[in-house]
Formats: sequence, structure tokens, C-alpha cells
Amino acid sequence: MLGKLLKYDLKYMIKNMSIFYILAIFFSVTSRIFLSLEQTIIVKIIGGISVGCMYAMVVNILINTMMRSWVRFRESIYKDEAYLTHTLPVTKNDIYDSKFLETLIFYVIGFIFIVLSLLITYYTKDRWLLLKGFIGTITTELDFNESLFILGFLTIIFLEVFNAIQCGFFGIILGHKKYNARLGYSILFGFMAYLISQSIVLLLMYVVGLFEPTIMDLFRSTILLDTKSFKLLVILSIILYIIIILLMRFICKKEFSKGVNIE
Repeated sequence: MLGKLLKYDLKYMIKNMSIFYILAIFFSVTSRIFLSLEQTIIVKIIGGISVGCMYAMVVNILINTMMRSWVRFRESIYKDEAYLTHTLPVTKNDIYDSKFLETLIFYVIGFIFIVLSLLITYYTKDRWLLLKGFIGTITTELDFNESLFILGFLTIIFLEVFNAIQCGFFGIILGHKKYNARLGYSILFGFMAYLISQSIVLLLMYVVGLFEPTIMDLFRSTILLDTKSFKLLVILSIILYIIIILLMRFICKKEFSKGVNIE
């Protein structure tokens, strides 16, 4: 049954997000074309507009993945659609897992389209070598593998934004336990949950720092990170965000299982 729930959630997201994916690729292609032409005044103007539209679609993919995930969560669990959702032979764990997986899947898809749009617009051999040289300068100083540096950086961003999305789920769950101003409370609780989750990450880093001097140096030194500290920071950040996400998922499911007040 989890598979069927997920299927309906994925259909909803495809219906609402596909237009942004298509437009992002379209404007990245047109931007690539105009940037490759002789840069007359009119070509520069049209090219600039096209690039601006491409960036607008990239931002829309990120924002709408978050917003649509929250809207879908609220509509299918607390609004009119909830009457059907809660009559299905499924557990509340299955319902929450469906929303969690749907968000994860479309966040990954959105991330891929964002990277793809930027590559289509800007990729050339010379620009790639320039970017690689810039990253290489940083990684050489830190004695860090280039691929692992990029992967680690993107993974941290991915986990941080996904954590924010799930904090929104938590806010909606708590907000809809109230009898009025549910949307306002949902935003407030979600924002507070995000701030608390970020504080917990810093607190856990500080606790690790009590046993690892290189991490403690982040809190009391203004000197740039050395190789060991940087590698440890990347690994620790990824581990802590995964822990926070799993912990928040557990808390959300626990609060959700206590009952639902349908509007």
C-alpha cells in the first residue's frame, strides 16, 4: 500500500513540477545558443533575458519542490483530501513515509535538473578547466581530492535543504493540533524546528570538539582550517545532518501517530 500512496504523491508532484523542469531546460538551451552567437547589442539583451529566465526556473525548482511538498502534505492529510487518505487501509507510518520518499525523490530530481541546466548554459572546455583549476587550487592547499570536495559540498547543501523541508512537515503536524490559526502556527513551529535542528548540529560539533581539538579550533580560532580539520568537518557535517534528518523523521512520525485534526 505504501507503493500505491507513493504513486499518487509522485503523480501530483510530476503534474506540478514538470513545467519548471521543461522551462529550465528550454531556457538553458536558448541561453547557450545566444551566448554562442556574436554579441551584438540585441543578442546581449535577448541572451541576458534568457539567462535570467533560466536562473528564475532554477530557483523555482528549488522553492516549488519545498512549497509543493508542504502543500501536498497539508492537503492530503489535513484538508478535504484527508477524508480519503485516512480511510485507506494504511498506517500513519505509511502515510508519512510516502510524503518523506516523495519529497526525497523530487528533491533529487530537482537537484539533477538544476545542475543540468547550469551545465547546458555555461559548459565549455575552457570554462570547465577554469573551474577545475579554481577548485584544484583550493583542494591542493587542503590536500583534498577534487571529486570528494565537490561531492561533499553538494551533499551538505542537499542534506541541509532536505532538513528544512522536513522541519516544515514537523511544523505542519504541530500547527494542525491547534484549533485556530493553524497555518500561522505551522510556519512558526517549522521555523523554530529548523533553528533548533541547526543549533543541535552546532552543539554536537562542539561536543565532538571536546574530544577532537581540530574541531574545537573552529569555535575558538580565526586561522583557516588545516587539511585534517577540513576533512573531519565535511565528514562530521554529513553524519550529523543525516542523524538530524532521521531523528526528525522519528519525531514527526511519533507526533503524527498521536492523531490528526482534519479541517
